[in-house]
This record gives sequence, C-alpha cells and structure tokens, in this order.
Amino acid sequence: MGVASNLRVCPFIRVNEIKIPIASSFSGFLVGMAISGLGFGVYAAVDLALVVDVLHDKRNAAKDLGVFNIAGALPFSLAPAIAPAILAIGSGSYGVLYMVAGLCAIIGAFAILPVKRVR
Repeated sequence: MGVASNLRVCPFIRVNEIKIPIASSFSGFLVGMAISGLGFGVYAAVDLALVVDVLHDKRNAAKDLGVFNIAGALPFSLAPAIAPAILAIGSGSYGVLYMVAGLCAIIGAFAILPVKRVR
C-alpha cells in the first residue's frame, strides 16, 4: 500500500462529489452519496495503513496517530462554520458547496505527494 493506492481511490470519491450536485432526482443523490461513502471508507482504510507504515518512532505511535485523528476530524468541525459563507457567496447553491468540497479534497490529495515511499 502506498501513495499510489490513495491516489487511485481519491478520484473515485471526487467524481461522485461532482456528480452529486447535478443529480436530477433524490434517488440519484442517494446513490451518489452511497458510492461516495463507500469510496471514503476504502480511502480511510488505505490512508490509515499508510500512516502506520510511515511512522518514524514506534514508541510515539499513539501520539502520532492522535495527531492523524485530529487532522481527520478537524474538517468535520470547520466545515459547518465555513459552509454558510460558501452558501452565501454561491447564492444558496448546494452545488457550489459540493464543488468547493471536491476542490478542497483534490488539493488534499496532492498534499500527500511529498510522501515518496513507505518503509
């Protein structure tokens, strides 16, 4: 497992985040959300395995995994605070909100490119 595995899964999730706002029915929205959720679950499993593989000091693994957990949970805390501003700028369009979320996720995917290899 490595960076390449994460980059293969991540576009799968992003395509669904672009597809969800243009769904023409509630059923299409639910299907898009289900596929996106499945993709995120796969991504999270691969990402956690990658993090454990690149830990430098096994004695501090709990602290490092705690930082990883904060990094994963922080967006869920910040997004509700930022979403109203994005909705206001986008004239209340949830499509715009999903596009911004997809863009943030793509930027996040590129942030792991400096990880060259795992041990």
